Amino acid sequence: MRQTRRSIVAALTLSAALLSTAACTGGGGEDDAPDATAEVTTPAWPTAIDPTTTTEPFFVVWTEIVETGEGDVTALQPAIDSLSALGYQTLPWDPACQSGTEEKLAGLTGFADPLGVGVVFATAQDAGMFDTLYEGSTVSVTEGTYTCGA
Repeated sequence: MRQTRRSIVAALTLSAALLSTAACTGGGGEDDAPDATAEVTTPAWPTAIDPTTTTEPFFVVWTEIVETGEGDVTALQPAIDSLSALGYQTLPWDPACQSGTEEKLAGLTGFADPLGVGVVFATAQDAGMFDTLYEGSTVSVTEGTYTCGA
């Protein structure tokens, strides 16, 4: 899944480069001088979704994974607190609730029964934006549909 994350980051980087190139082209007249009053804007944090409300595939940025039964919530609390400070209300959830994810995270972490903290997004672009803006660590970004009962 690391390749998908790299592809998303590469696409975002290419888009930013194209935008900055387009902004730098022009005549050579006085009107082309940079505007000293222009504000630099930071991209907005993307909106997370509730995976139980969609039948479409969604993307999860997993920020912490532990082995179920080994401290569970206690070990995950720093990640929950970090995300909460950014306005993302998360709880530990079973990666088995996203199709194909438990196997991917088990293979990545070596945990037979992983439990994680992740932020759910409707699009790969939103997941990539979050991953770019988030200063904490990211274990993986996964895609799949919701598989657990309501």
